[in-house]
Amino acid sequence: MHETGARYIDFVVPGLLGMNLMGSAMWGLGFSIVDDRRKKLLKRMVASPMPKWQYLAAFLLSRMVMLLIEVAVFLTFTRVVFGVPFRGSLVELGILCLMTSLAFSALGLLVASRAKTTEAVSGLMNLVMLPMWILSGIFFSASRFPAVIQPIVRALPLTAAIDAIRGNMLQGLSLSHEMAPVGILLAWVVVPFAVSVWIFRWR
Repeated sequence: MHETGARYIDFVVPGLLGMNLMGSAMWGLGFSIVDDRRKKLLKRMVASPMPKWQYLAAFLLSRMVMLLIEVAVFLTFTRVVFGVPFRGSLVELGILCLMTSLAFSALGLLVASRAKTTEAVSGLMNLVMLPMWILSGIFFSASRFPAVIQPIVRALPLTAAIDAIRGNMLQGLSLSHEMAPVGILLAWVVVPFAVSVWIFRWR
């Protein structure tokens, strides 16, 4: 297939974008928290009036600083070099990238809430991300997996992110037509963050 929008490169770019957002959010936040805990820096926070939710929320917001740059550079490169189409709203594409980054940032906070060493958090990160690397349709359609595991595949945050980004970029779908993946992403923002606040330890 050589028609723009139907080529393999058009299909795989949203998958790579989702994978990049997942990796940068989880590794960046997870390692930062565990490194601070390992250096005993978190113990100093116990005496401060700052509650846990504000500390963890600050990590979520810190991801937004680099998000615009990394997404803009990646998408500009794919547009200029490969001619990948952007058929949907760029504003809504930005919202989807923001939601994806927040979802995986929250998941990264959850994984790092109790880990005390970089080796431990590295293993947990790989354990969480490996199923999504395989099942979420980065390099081929997630619908190819057996029907019996499709509910699990569709519930994964990376699957929802990639489906929503592909719908926007390749089909021009608006957010109102992508309520299912958007709802899944929102759930992955709220639930892991809430659990993180509950189980997080300064030490």
